[in-house]
Amino acid sequence: MNKKVSTVVLSLVVIALIAFAAINYKQSQSASCPSKEEAVNKALEYINTNLVDESANVSLAQIYDDKDAPYYKFQVSVMGNLYDFIVTTDGTRLFTDTGFDLDKKLDEKVDGNFLFKENAEIIKEDGKPVVFLFTSSGCPHCAWEKPIIEEVIDQFGDSVIFKLREDTAEDQEVYSQFGKGGVPLIVLGGKYYREGSGANLGEETEKEYLTKYICELTEGMPENICQ
Repeated sequence: MNKKVSTVVLSLVVIALIAFAAINYKQSQSASCPSKEEAVNKALEYINTNLVDESANVSLAQIYDDKDAPYYKFQVSVMGNLYDFIVTTDGTRLFTDTGFDLDKKLDEKVDGNFLFKENAEIIKEDGKPVVFLFTSSGCPHCAWEKPIIEEVIDQFGDSVIFKLREDTAEDQEVYSQFGKGGVPLIVLGGKYYREGSGANLGEETEKEYLTKYICELTEGMPENICQ
């Protein structure tokens, strides 16, 4: 496990050890209770500032809809892994109801902002690795990513199977396993995956990483591409 992931997990385990024991953090100066979104955002800011390594950003995955509960339950994403938290409705106390398996190895973040699943069973069809791209027609980042991955895939000919899933629930089980609710989502044979485009890397660098990881899946075929 790399150092960054270890630091994140160890920080969060501290919370798990005191599950349902309150953690105090700065109370709002406002006399009225904050809205659900305000309370959750305040809790998220506290988690990012105090409970994880400064290089590992925690993002909001979802806020659960439980109107009868006397608290707000929300889920955060930490380097592709999901954890549940609870914040009181007045936005003054934070809890967790998530346990942490200390023996579970988290997926490692590698070059190109991809996550790497060690010992993954490669997703194949007709003996060929499958590459998935989940997109939405109204997503500008998807529009950036789509022609780039299609150009890379074209170089591999029949060595790989490409499945574009745009505005459809097809292969939802794959999306649910690797995605956290956003698009574009790239799944390279189930071994490498990333939610989000490579726009921050640039077109040529993105092509290099995609080619590199797909070559691993095809075991270096075709040779003129994977040399």
